Amino acid sequence: MGGGRLRSSAGRGMSAAGQDARLVAAVVRDAPPPGAGAGPVAATLTFTWRALLKIRHVPEQLLDATLFPILFTLLFTYVFGGAMVGSPEAYLAYALPGILAQTVVFMTMYTAVTVNTDIGRGAFDRFRAQPIWRPAPLVGALLGDTLRYGLAAALVLGVAAAIGYRPPGGLAGVAGAVALLLAFCFALSWLWLIAGLTVRTPAAVMGGPPR
Repeated sequence: MGGGRLRSSAGRGMSAAGQDARLVAAVVRDAPPPGAGAGPVAATLTFTWRALLKIRHVPEQLLDATLFPILFTLLFTYVFGGAMVGSPEAYLAYALPGILAQTVVFMTMYTAVTVNTDIGRGAFDRFRAQPIWRPAPLVGALLGDTLRYGLAAALVLGVAAAIGYRPPGGLAGVAGAVALLLAFCFALSWLWLIAGLTVRTPAAVMGGPPR
């Protein structure tokens, strides 16, 4: 009877060992070879596209890039313009650079909120397990948000042009100013990313109490 138990235990052990061996063989056979993962450019573009797809599922993310720029431009031009300069059109020539910078810079904190939310949901744990360029999730998120910054800048300039603003530097000057602003916001977003990777909750990124 004791010998039967030994043979049964040995059989189960051999069966488990066989299953483990088959599992290891399947994993090794299907695993990508070294260097077969996505390169820096492909991985970054993939995560940029992921950031843009989030807008389709959560359209509220476009409010800060569409509604707020229009409100800020109209508010500062018509509420403060007549009181400070006497003419909204004349005030717009001085206020527009500040409105443009304020609108876009305020949006940079949402990159940290998005990254912190992904961390809380475990998405970055999955990213680390993939054979990709390690900074790709962060750089892709920043590039996706940079496109949102460009949309906000275009709306501010479009509203300003509709109410009478004519840039003295022409289209080339406007393009250069927007490019400089986007480069500055891209650099500033890295500081917000540090906050997003450090704090525990998305609310803490924006200065709210932790939950």
